[in-house]
Amino acid sequence: MNEPTPATLPLFHIVILGVFLGLNATLLFLFLMHLPFGYEPLRLVVLGWAQASPRIDIVFALSLFLAVGGYFALQRLPAPWKTRLLFFRRQYAHPAHEAFFSLKEPPFDRKPLLAAYPEVKDAAYHPEVQFSTWRRLCDRHAEVPLVTASIAVWELLRDLYLAELLFLFAFLLSWPLNQNVNQALAFSYLFLFGVQALFLLFTARGTGRRLVYNVLAVELGIAGQSGIDKAAARKAAKADKRKKRF
Repeated sequence: MNEPTPATLPLFHIVILGVFLGLNATLLFLFLMHLPFGYEPLRLVVLGWAQASPRIDIVFALSLFLAVGGYFALQRLPAPWKTRLLFFRRQYAHPAHEAFFSLKEPPFDRKPLLAAYPEVKDAAYHPEVQFSTWRRLCDRHAEVPLVTASIAVWELLRDLYLAELLFLFAFLLSWPLNQNVNQALAFSYLFLFGVQALFLLFTARGTGRRLVYNVLAVELGIAGQSGIDKAAARKAAKADKRKKRF
């Protein structure tokens, strides 16, 4: 089952992701050159490029390759795999697999949803049935601004986390190869990459759960016109048409 795609302008997503990849590539470049992070060390190394160690070209090429390769890898990586890497689950990774039952209790009552979609309860709350039902609701309310914005932010934060994970692993792999690097400097970079990864991990996870809540809230009419009321109105209209025929 495919996951929802952002309905907002993709340019914003692309620009933010590109800038983030560029900043992390710069940090990795400075670490591999045994320099502290900051604008001044970067300015000095650029101005003294011709007099720097010959390895600077290799380090620059490696950092650039990771940034560009990471961007295209994120474009090609299927959404289900992104969600698996975010939630560390192979099966039923998306929080919508728990939308109607075992997810942390949302700030609204889900009983009307279970009454409107009895197939979820009839299937013993099977994760695939929960996800497919939620996905139908998400597609139905995709034009609602709250849902549109939630999808866009969820997709962006998930990509930023995966980009940070790439550079964190690259840093951890390169650290043993840089035997002459100052350990205090290395730990400062470890802190920087690690804090970014942890922050994006928990933020992206929370945003994914809020996306699930927001779709259900819109369906209930808490954050917009109720999808359940609309469905009931359509059924009533069909019943009236049948009565008029007879």
